[in-house]
Amino acid sequence: MFPLRTYFAARVADPLSPVQIGFGAAGAEIIAKNLGDGGELNPMIAGSKIEGIFGFCDIRDFTFATEGLQEDVMLFVNKVAEITHRYVVESGGAPNKNIGDAFLLVWKLSEGGGPRGGGDLQKELFDAALVSFLKIIRDIRKMSTLSAFLEGADENAAWRSSLEDFKVAMGFGLHTGWAIEGSIGSKVKVDASYLSPHVNLASRLEAATKQFNVPLLMSEAFAKGLTGSTQSNCRRVDSVIFKGSSEPMHIFHYDCEAFETLKERPKKVDDLLKKCAWVDSDAQAADINLDEFKSLFNNNKEHIVRQVYEMGFLAYVDGKWDKSRIILAMWLDKFPADPLGFYLLERLYNSNFKAPQGWAGHHSLTEK
Repeated sequence: MFPLRTYFAARVADPLSPVQIGFGAAGAEIIAKNLGDGGELNPMIAGSKIEGIFGFCDIRDFTFATEGLQEDVMLFVNKVAEITHRYVVESGGAPNKNIGDAFLLVWKLSEGGGPRGGGDLQKELFDAALVSFLKIIRDIRKMSTLSAFLEGADENAAWRSSLEDFKVAMGFGLHTGWAIEGSIGSKVKVDASYLSPHVNLASRLEAATKQFNVPLLMSEAFAKGLTGSTQSNCRRVDSVIFKGSSEPMHIFHYDCEAFETLKERPKKVDDLLKKCAWVDSDAQAADINLDEFKSLFNNNKEHIVRQVYEMGFLAYVDGKWDKSRIILAMWLDKFPADPLGFYLLERLYNSNFKAPQGWAGHHSLTEK
């Protein structure tokens, strides 16, 4: 009799095998390890510590969509899964877990890997993980509406009257660190997954995208793992302590579009800029050389223009909120559709342009 454990081990490498389709590439390996020689599953086996990149993504307004879609919700989720899984696998990652509207994706690093080790190949994996998420975002935006996602569904489906123009959107978080890889459950039902604070942090980053009004956020540890050319397109969003953590960290966003595309002027931006109005004497008092900033803005190289935002962000972290207010107001006036500039300037306004007492360059995010 062909031992079940041997069968699992043989099928782990086959991406079309039922083992991989059922558990995912990483999950198939985990289950194979937990099978005894007699083919009996033993979930009570210690897991293995691995280093990896953890990605978490979530479908926005999923409860609302589910209520309207009813039976067709499976078609919708599976279409999202098809896009997500394809790009993650192409990038060298593995889909691990799907809980309704949320997906956990994993890129395993070689031993000694991580942002400070593993050489160029490891950095290329960080880049590949980021690019896979950017491709998913691109495809989701292209399809845009629910009717585009469910092309070919019943023309008379009840949801078409109320949800046909529903805008599909997702949030994404990327982090790197260690996790325990193993089986979770009992002989009745078992899942193969990863547990650690770092996995949880990828989920926290995704959740924070709603607060910062961006589709993707990365941890500082993940950003450090990227190649230099990719890092040059990353911007710091804030310095925060996530719920369940005690260490502050910078969180990052990737600018996949040129700043010149951020010229649309939402009314809320003009309203905020009026509240944050300043005069030349305010700039002088904050030790700001306005001619220098005009020169930076007029440069045709994005990495030079980006320095304006960076100076505004540094003044924010250093507690010089009167200075940060002026720099970020100039930035937002130039690029009014930038959600990061809007977030920071609104935060300054809500605190009357004064850093809280005891400000140490970061604050706590109270939401999960």
